[in-house]
Amino acid sequence: MLAHLLRVPSIVFAVNKLDAVDQPKAAFEATRDALLAFAEEAGITELAGIIPVSALRGDNVTQPLVADWYDGPSLLQLLESLPTTQERTEGALLQPVQYVARDGGETGEGAGHLARVYWGRIAHGSVKPGDAVQVFPSGELAVVSEVRRAGVTVASVQAGESAGIVLDRQLDISRGDWIATPGSLTATQRFSATLAWLDTEPASVGRRYWLRHGNRWVQARLAAIDHRLDIHSLQTVDAQALGVNEIGLVWIELQQPLPLEPYLSNRVGGALIVVDPTSHRTSGALLVKSLA
Repeated sequence: MLAHLLRVPSIVFAVNKLDAVDQPKAAFEATRDALLAFAEEAGITELAGIIPVSALRGDNVTQPLVADWYDGPSLLQLLESLPTTQERTEGALLQPVQYVARDGGETGEGAGHLARVYWGRIAHGSVKPGDAVQVFPSGELAVVSEVRRAGVTVASVQAGESAGIVLDRQLDISRGDWIATPGSLTATQRFSATLAWLDTEPASVGRRYWLRHGNRWVQARLAAIDHRLDIHSLQTVDAQALGVNEIGLVWIELQQPLPLEPYLSNRVGGALIVVDPTSHRTSGALLVKSLA
């Protein structure tokens, strides 16, 4: 369920220990049917295959299984055939600022000053010189004068790659800010999200936590828990708290607005980690569902 929620593009079930049963065909087919039923009920469409293996002998791990009841690929063959994935490269730019560097270059309005290079991995879209951009949270507008990748000036950089952006004027931008296409960021202080809880201390309504979004930290409050997912029945049940390894739909209120996006649209803009302010433990993961 976590892999499905995290938008893992392909899920493979490897059914192990077939060497430990007298009738491996019957055992595999029964397990396969149960997994197919579970995937259908859970809405898992990323199922790429169900593979029988025996790790003890390495059967069907790297070489195809020699058996009259199975003529499919080995685990390695299936894995190597799966498509790769990346965030969308078309549309609006979104880049979290991870690091601000300075060099000896000069830029437009800031001539005479050290040029600032804003480094970060592009979440979606692309960037090239001449593009108009907007900075969050300041809202300042600027134009890209230079784009760098691995320290070298390039014509453009796209999603999935790390870029160094130089602007045509000096702005007060620091780690944790965002650079985006003008008008594409929507700041919000309340949102609903899927919360996967990892801490032994339960997540309870009213508690305050630290959230990390991109490279920015902000305080937040767990305002409400709509429901908890029963992973055995796949039904939703009422809950006032979430225990370790439980998943629920919650509402979060932020102390400061953040430029959030639904996780289904973008992994970077829609993902946050939850940190306990007392123990400093990473307590959970938030996947944004909707903005209030």
